[in-house]
Amino acid sequence: MEQSVVEMPKAEYFEQALRRELGEARAQDVIRKAGERYRSLYAEREQYANRTLRKHLEERLLPGIALYQTLLAEQEPQERAAQLFEQGWAEWGKVRRQSMEQLGRLPMFYTILRLIIKTVMRLDYPPEGWETEWVEISGKEVSLNISKCFYLDVLNEYGAPELIVPYCKMDDWIYDGACQSSSGTGRARWGEAMRAAIFGSSG
Repeated sequence: MEQSVVEMPKAEYFEQALRRELGEARAQDVIRKAGERYRSLYAEREQYANRTLRKHLEERLLPGIALYQTLLAEQEPQERAAQLFEQGWAEWGKVRRQSMEQLGRLPMFYTILRLIIKTVMRLDYPPEGWETEWVEISGKEVSLNISKCFYLDVLNEYGAPELIVPYCKMDDWIYDGACQSSSGTGRARWGEAMRAAIFGSSG
């Protein structure tokens, strides 16, 4: 019985960004090689008991690591490889930002967000991978600090801690200012707080 081929998640977003920077032919070649690298990483991955951690690893972390490692193998300088990954990651962020802005325009959405945010965070970012300190949940702002991050732990294991910067930027791209309160003064903001917790205030 033939095994199905595991496709690399987010490949279309990565390729979209790479086409602008590398041209169509090279972008397609890099994505093909990254897909092969992803399948190798996937086959050797740690299979966490927590299903949410598995999803973060398989659908978000391993695709980025595979692309980054492929770009380095293609002789791209480290800084350039990280920038290319960030641009591809941002393409996916744009789609999620649009969805969040649509939700943010709904009446009372910010109020609902304040009520459910702790539950949502606990489900999507479980304590097995994250340690969260809530800074403020008010009519003005929803903000938090994270002192332990599953993404940073995994990236350290794979020798790519520098990728935490673009991974953390996703929070700002999607959420920062996207959810206004009915008065127009409240907002969700946690990307900056998260990076400050990981890197310090100058990070």
